[in-house]
Amino acid sequence: MSEHRHRSGDLHQQNKGFKGGKHDSKGAIKRRAQGKIETNGARQSIKNLAIVNNKDAMRQKHQKLVKSKKNELLERKRLGLPDQVAPRVVTIIKLSESCNTKKVKEMLLQKFKLNINTGEMEMDNEETLNNKNNNNDNFTTISLTSKVRMMLLECQTMAYDQVIEFCKLSDIILFVIDANQAKLNSEAERIFTIVKAQSVPTVIEIIQNLDQTPIKKRNELKKSIQSVFHFHFPNEPKVLPMDTNDECSQVLRYIENIHVNEIIWRKVRPYMLIEKSSYIPETKVVTIDGFIRGNNLSAKQIIHIPDYGDFQIEKIELIDDPHIRKKSYYTNNNNNNSNNNNTGGGEMEQDKKINILDKVDQKDKDTLQTWNVPDPMDNEQALPTAEEMKEIEANKKKKLVPKGTSGYQSSWYLDNESDEEEENFENEDLDMNQEEMGQDKEEEMGEEEEMGEEEEEEEEGQEELEEVKESNKWKGIKHKSQITDELLKDSDDEDDDENKEEQSEDEDEDERKQLQQDEILYPDEVDTPGNVPSRIRFSKFRGLKSFRSSPWDVKENLPIDYAKIFQFHSFNQSMRASIAILDNAPAKPDMYVRIHLVNGPKQLVERNTTAITTKPEVAVGLYRYENKISLLHFSVEKHKSYEETVRSKEEVYFHFGWRKFSTSPIYSISSPNCDKQKFEKFLLPARNTMATIYGPITYPPAPLLIFNGKDCNELVATGYLSSVNPDRIICKRIILTGVIAKSISKKFVTVKDMFYYPEDINWFKKVELYTKMGRVGHIKEPLGTHGRMKCQFDGTMNQQDTVCMNLYKRVYPKWIKDDSSLLKLE
Repeated sequence: MSEHRHRSGDLHQQNKGFKGGKHDSKGAIKRRAQGKIETNGARQSIKNLAIVNNKDAMRQKHQKLVKSKKNELLERKRLGLPDQVAPRVVTIIKLSESCNTKKVKEMLLQKFKLNINTGEMEMDNEETLNNKNNNNDNFTTISLTSKVRMMLLECQTMAYDQVIEFCKLSDIILFVIDANQAKLNSEAERIFTIVKAQSVPTVIEIIQNLDQTPIKKRNELKKSIQSVFHFHFPNEPKVLPMDTNDECSQVLRYIENIHVNEIIWRKVRPYMLIEKSSYIPETKVVTIDGFIRGNNLSAKQIIHIPDYGDFQIEKIELIDDPHIRKKSYYTNNNNNNSNNNNTGGGEMEQDKKINILDKVDQKDKDTLQTWNVPDPMDNEQALPTAEEMKEIEANKKKKLVPKGTSGYQSSWYLDNESDEEEENFENEDLDMNQEEMGQDKEEEMGEEEEMGEEEEEEEEGQEELEEVKESNKWKGIKHKSQITDELLKDSDDEDDDENKEEQSEDEDEDERKQLQQDEILYPDEVDTPGNVPSRIRFSKFRGLKSFRSSPWDVKENLPIDYAKIFQFHSFNQSMRASIAILDNAPAKPDMYVRIHLVNGPKQLVERNTTAITTKPEVAVGLYRYENKISLLHFSVEKHKSYEETVRSKEEVYFHFGWRKFSTSPIYSISSPNCDKQKFEKFLLPARNTMATIYGPITYPPAPLLIFNGKDCNELVATGYLSSVNPDRIICKRIILTGVIAKSISKKFVTVKDMFYYPEDINWFKKVELYTKMGRVGHIKEPLGTHGRMKCQFDGTMNQQDTVCMNLYKRVYPKWIKDDSSLLKLE
């Protein structure tokens, strides 16, 4: 029987449509607001996004906008800020070699009749302002309107190190793509990755040569480019062609009115794009001119210039803005105009008014010293108390010494017990020698035909004797204090940094990939050495009942490098106090200032005056303690395009915030609910790994880019600063494995190949065992002399199961190289 279904007839019920009256439904508002784009400010409700048809509402909205701008201007005056903000830094970056960035720059400046080759105006145009007196020809400043100015930069290459420097200080990035090569290559994809890893500024994509595409295919081509661009930058919808003057004007309107994204890590610190620099040979002072951006600047701070180092500030001067169209209110007319300095780069203009904003004494400035020099003789020594001295005297044994021996000389003689032991050993040796002499006499009485066989037996006996001596060398060691450096020299310590470096140099990439694959399949498993006892080889390791909850003293057995670094009592409290110092700093953002640097970099002036710079120079104000060395931890992820192996303690190149330097990090896996982190031999893909280095203290947030070398050809990983904490424990784990030789009962088994000496079994007897099939147990006793042991587990054992033992030791990163610019003393 088929299922019955109701079919409505002609007289079916028809419900009335919903009428919301003057209040529209959400669906109607969505349909009416379709196509509108939200701003980057506070999220607005869906009703506010609807198209307003009422003229009164439009008028009220305009009045609110005007009022907010007036209030903003009054607030800037109240805070002592200039009425005009610093020019927007606009950078042109090409995404393929066929793109013509010079043509884009010429078209943007064509409206202002500016010749970019000479930097001078062809016509007297009031709207155009350029850096005529600056000795850096890499950028040009123009006024789009009376309030909005633009500083135009051109990145002439696709080299990653150059792109990074431009992106760090850009407010707006113009990506140029050729319509004839619309598909992005691997270099363009990596440039997008670099931009996103450093926080995304406002970006606009410019399409060149779209007019050469047939008209019927233009829309389709533009949509494909737009879809790829929106995949990487979903919040930036601007994809504009730029082949005609009208299209160029449209791009300029977008640059003028577009919202500029705030980059937090850049905003919290004061920085300056250096427009002019000069050298004063009498005082060895270098002056740099430019707009203060980001945060306030104080003369107490240290100025960091990438590639040149850290410098102290002598004073900060407020000078006239060379790009302003009219006199600004913040210029102090009462200041003496006759204070002109003669610099190596030329005389200062007479019409500029100089006002000293900030100048402090030397004692109030932050020091340039970055690390401590440890004193090896300044070690703490626990002196014995009076009660302990009395106990030592009471337990002191008498010795038999020759008559007339002093107390000092008596300490040279051994105890009676040791003398008796030596006598016993001597008697045993004497008996052995007598027996050997008797055997030799019997052998001499033998036939001459057996002499060859006897000589072979003697050689075998000598070999056995050497083996016995070698085994006896390790006997008697029952505590870590008995392990000497001479014994450790004989062990093949795989954890030695020097040996690891030599191994990594000798290994080719195929061997390294095989080691990485083995580490993925069998993590932390090591082979027990046969020539060295495990209690010697793994003397620095210890067992833990629970990796998460077992205690580990953070101050135990620290290396000498920890005496060179700085540590905060409370990092967050020190960070807040350092940031609060700048709240009342006199040098405000958007001011055009001149900074005098004590013993400044003369090479910076020579580079800007003798040749056209390929990248902009930037000066950054550091917070207090941000030049001190400590232990830094970064959250990193290996980039999918880098296929080569990256080992711990292998040298890489860091682009970290405003800094860049070579370092050798160690990698670990972060455990959120544990005070210990597990060491990783390799930086593995698709894992959120922690990288730890010795480096300058930096207050988060700060982005990180890791490259394989200083030339920055290959992007290895991206990440960000996680914490600054020397007490973070990173433990290296090794797993010793053994196989089941025989099952004694359901829970008792005989295990072999984990150790080769019975002393090793007793040494690690208290460490817990486990199997790969989930059983847990412990060692009962050694069996025989070849490393077999009896073990008990909590359940029935499988003959094919593998017995494992975890051992741990704390590891540290490599210290900074002596020739690094990060190490500096007063």
